[in-house]
Amino acid sequence: MNKLRILLCDDHPIVRAGLAAVIDLQDDMTVVGEAADGEEAVRLAADLEPDVIVMDVTMPKLSGADATAQIKAARPEARLLALTAHEDNGYVQLLLKAGASGYVLKRTAAEDLVRAIHAVARGGV
Repeated sequence: MNKLRILLCDDHPIVRAGLAAVIDLQDDMTVVGEAADGEEAVRLAADLEPDVIVMDVTMPKLSGADATAQIKAARPEARLLALTAHEDNGYVQLLLKAGASGYVLKRTAAEDLVRAIHAVARGGV
């Protein structure tokens, strides 16, 4: 069975570590890379070609929305899941307009994050 290859993009190391811990518990997922800023996210998305990219909305150097748009322009088939602490719909809309397939709030339970990653990987939202 091929595992879903996940790229984690968040500027907070502890958030990336927590996300990675959740993903590592899944039999069908693996973390293939981590990005701490938007520029690194764009570069790693091109280099690693992950199945799903989990992208924070607010990132240094290049916003999550701008990074998402660049990734989608280079690789239209890329599947992105927006991750945000902001419950303001405006932040979410930025990433959805940029090409994210869906979003989860950072307060989301681990099992809901896993379900969202699976949904995005299948092409759903």
